[in-house]
Amino acid sequence: MIGPFHLVRVSFFGVRLRSVADTRADEPRTVAALDESEGDRVAISDGLARDAYLYGYSIDEAYKFLYETTIEPGIALNEFQLLRDLADDSYTAHPTINNDTLHLQGWFDVGAEPVVVTIPDFDEGRYWILHTMDLGHYTNAMIGSRTRGTRGGRFLFAARSWQGTVPDGMDAVVRSESDLVKVMGRIMTIGGDDLEIARHLQDEWRIEPLSAFLGAPSPAAPTRDYPDPASTNWLRRVNFALAAGSMAQADATWLADYAEVGLAPGRTDFTPEQLDAAERGQRLGMAHIRALAPQQTSAARLLGTRADLQDGPRDLFAIGTFLGQWGLPPVESVYMKVETGADGRPINGSAGQTYHARFQPPAASEFWSFTVYGSDDRLMAHNAINRHSRGDRTLTPDADGYYTLLLSADVDAHADDPNFLPIPDKDAYLILRMYGPSQAVQDGQYTMPAFET
Repeated sequence: MIGPFHLVRVSFFGVRLRSVADTRADEPRTVAALDESEGDRVAISDGLARDAYLYGYSIDEAYKFLYETTIEPGIALNEFQLLRDLADDSYTAHPTINNDTLHLQGWFDVGAEPVVVTIPDFDEGRYWILHTMDLGHYTNAMIGSRTRGTRGGRFLFAARSWQGTVPDGMDAVVRSESDLVKVMGRIMTIGGDDLEIARHLQDEWRIEPLSAFLGAPSPAAPTRDYPDPASTNWLRRVNFALAAGSMAQADATWLADYAEVGLAPGRTDFTPEQLDAAERGQRLGMAHIRALAPQQTSAARLLGTRADLQDGPRDLFAIGTFLGQWGLPPVESVYMKVETGADGRPINGSAGQTYHARFQPPAASEFWSFTVYGSDDRLMAHNAINRHSRGDRTLTPDADGYYTLLLSADVDAHADDPNFLPIPDKDAYLILRMYGPSQAVQDGQYTMPAFET
């Protein structure tokens, strides 16, 4: 049994995760293969170029996601984008998305002034979370039912350099090292009539610039020339991000090490040696990430707050981004994956194959659920009853508190069984999501159930 990170590509609205085998279209194509021994022929060593890229990888991936999802399509900052339905087989935008929550996503801009996020109170037993991350890979807020129960509130998000007066009525003040902040929200629903309740709650989430919240004049917005990823290299993009906030001050030691490669906040001009190093560094850095990613068994050093991760190794940050960009730290959620039955063969519903698993439920304070995906496209597969997940809210426990889960492609024979989860007549896998996991679950002590044929 692998530990709580499991190298799983788990995605939700606004989140990209990838497997070690994924091919990156934006990797350099123009650099001929270089042996490490060739490093002494150039002014900047291969090792320094690689390490600089590993430092900048998470920042660059965050910036590219900002550009692709917001700047290029002209979507406003400081507004929520809403996913109004539970994802099912008709939803193909993000692989391995969950079937448990509605989603909100967007970007804060706290460069000119803070923003105020208002979240409503919730009914008892409904999971919710507001999760934010800065461009430097750090989580800076996890506000939700795990920490606040049903109580919503008002939360002020500000740059670390902001020195204004916090208005009365704020439940918390969150500081960000980057002026641009990724925001993601989730609201649990079981569908049916409950969906309208969840949508109503979703409608009550608001983002307001502080001036609008106070009814005061707005300060001038910062002028930014966003570099287009299609026509710029990673040095240019990372330097842009470093200039928007206080990341450069927080990372001054790293930047001093990599100034020779061209990393400096706002810098846009580079020498031929630096451009060459950027290409070599990207190639060597990606090779390093792919080599180390399969060795990770826990997200504890890959995803988290600055208090959790400290000023940790940036290759681990890069691996965390590669495997789970915008991922929640394990204190909030843990994912596990099963691709094979107890016989070692891929889970597959063809030829009338049926699977059973009897298991003790994982210890999770919020909820847990299994969701089925096709192995070929990592998406949910169509079934006649539109059932894609089963968990603690929908399964009927056995008399002893254990649960039995039935997998089959024969929907007609099992549709009335609440413990039935349809699988496609092709290779498939299941993701077990555990929100509010116990420390034992976070430490990898929960074993994924075996599915017997």
